Amino acid sequence: MRPGAYIRSRVPQLAVLLVLEGLLALVLCVTSASADLVALVLALVALAAALALGIGYRRDREFWGSVESLKDSPDAVRAARELMAEPHGAEARAASDAIVDLSKAAADEVAEQRRAVEEYRAYVETWVHEAKSPITAARLALANLEEEAPILSSVGAAGSEAPGYDSLVPRLRAVGDELTRVEGYIEQALFYARSETLDRDFLVRKYELREIVSAAVRANASLLIGAKVTPRLGEGLSLPVFTDSKWLVFMLGQLLQNSARYARADAEGGPQVWLDARLVDEGLAAERVELAVRDNGCGVAEADLPRVFDRGFTGDNGRSHKHSTGLGLWLVWRLATKMGVEVSVDSAEGEGFAVTLGFPANKMHYLEG
Repeated sequence: MRPGAYIRSRVPQLAVLLVLEGLLALVLCVTSASADLVALVLALVALAAALALGIGYRRDREFWGSVESLKDSPDAVRAARELMAEPHGAEARAASDAIVDLSKAAADEVAEQRRAVEEYRAYVETWVHEAKSPITAARLALANLEEEAPILSSVGAAGSEAPGYDSLVPRLRAVGDELTRVEGYIEQALFYARSETLDRDFLVRKYELREIVSAAVRANASLLIGAKVTPRLGEGLSLPVFTDSKWLVFMLGQLLQNSARYARADAEGGPQVWLDARLVDEGLAAERVELAVRDNGCGVAEADLPRVFDRGFTGDNGRSHKHSTGLGLWLVWRLATKMGVEVSVDSAEGEGFAVTLGFPANKMHYLEG
């Protein structure tokens, strides 16, 4: 607490003191006291008041200073009892008791919220594993039906109403594509839940980017094929990065799914997505590997570009695509931020969309984060 603030807090007491000094001077004058005596008495009273004010400030400064420091950090409020200095005087003790009560209530609320988050995360993980079982069974059933399609086709040719082979297989594959889409949403839900506790499930190792990029392309191959999007892997993917492969594969998957969702059939050379990397600011403190994922899809309007990482934001393009959720890019940004990875976007409407991930070259960056 600054001296000025302390003095302002004592204005009522100082006002009473001034009134008392005035009355004392009046009494001394009425009793025919000399002017020198009146001045001396008033000076002594003022000096005593100043000393009392100084002693009070010195006594309370540490306590009120520690209270003021609590506002700089929400976490500090929950440890107020340990961080506050010893209070002196009834006013400081009352404030200390109130802050300690609020601190305990805040700590209890935070603990309850953490328990709720943990329960939610555990439920989502259980639900995801349970939901994958019927999807796997449905995929096996589809595969069996596809193998039996020629037999069904021959039965149909014999006079039954069974569809022909040429029409049955595309329908089965369309159902398979929808199952792939469902699996993508289930995986998104799992990573959404885990993003709250990334630090518990984050293992940084050194990887060659090509290894991770290839895994992401394989995981999303059916979706890319369905959208007729051709992936192009650049030479720069031989660069190494420090990251968690599981989380990065998921993030790249979200970007590849966006490229497939917003692909343009009339794009020159057909729909394509390029994945390449380069080393930036080599030898400097800001040295990093930048991985760019760029497509030639419909792109994003300039007005929408600053909001593409907002949760639930789909923009004009999203309104014309019924499967857009506005969560994919938000999850990429959220996970990248938690992992200490820089993320930026660039786009031109009607020409394509690009996302760049920047990985610090120094692995200690991740340990410090």
